[in-house]
Amino acid sequence: MRTPKLAVVSAAVLIALTGCGQANDSSGAGSPGAATTSAPADPAARIDAASKKMEQSSFKFSIDAAGMKAEGVRHQPSDSMSMTMKGAAEGKEFTIEMVQISKDIYMKMDFGLDPGDDPELQGFADALSGWRHITQEQAKADVGSLAAAGAQAMGSSIAKQVTELKETAPNTFTGTVDLTKSNDLDVTDAETLAALGDKAKAVPVTITLDSEERLSSMVLDIPGAGKIKAQQTTIKFFDFDNVTQPKAPPADQIKES
Repeated sequence: MRTPKLAVVSAAVLIALTGCGQANDSSGAGSPGAATTSAPADPAARIDAASKKMEQSSFKFSIDAAGMKAEGVRHQPSDSMSMTMKGAAEGKEFTIEMVQISKDIYMKMDFGLDPGDDPELQGFADALSGWRHITQEQAKADVGSLAAAGAQAMGSSIAKQVTELKETAPNTFTGTVDLTKSNDLDVTDAETLAALGDKAKAVPVTITLDSEERLSSMVLDIPGAGKIKAQQTTIKFFDFDNVTQPKAPPADQIKES
């Protein structure tokens, strides 16, 4: 079932983009809003500075992508995040919940399976039920490289790879990203990349900043090619420094993978 995996990977882009990982200042002091330095004029320098601010911030986020919606929080002082993804694939609705506390990752998946009397499907459904405590290696195998790297990935994973940046309106920037070179982004699969051909080397990206020069939104417009329909992924960041610290699931509900 390819779409649920891609849904998680898309959300993992968010993790990498927003720096859910080890920060130099774990006390949470000195939020980006406290800085009063003037913004650099160069678009690339402004996006780079905004990415670094995100690494030190707590915030809520949302993702709206083809076949999937997600929302969650990132809590910088505790190096933790949580998110819930919902969507549909092959006529089935699915829900995926993920909690990351430093390097510990907990995941719960519901693919709406009805195993009936099939023992094989029943075993599969049982394996998916409840929370699983997984390693970063398992996360990479299950949902893509960015999920595994989430605790270490810094806020510039996408933004630093955007080229041809131009400010097209106040605090709004456009550019392109080469998905064939940005392996860590993991936002699409090999089939889509092959169908896109040279289009994959210049996927349009729009980035907006808020009044405090923090990332406010990012939109990736993946073009259509052949049987592949055009896709748009929108990531938004809001309620900075106004989030509740995520907690690990209750111990009696966790299965070790």
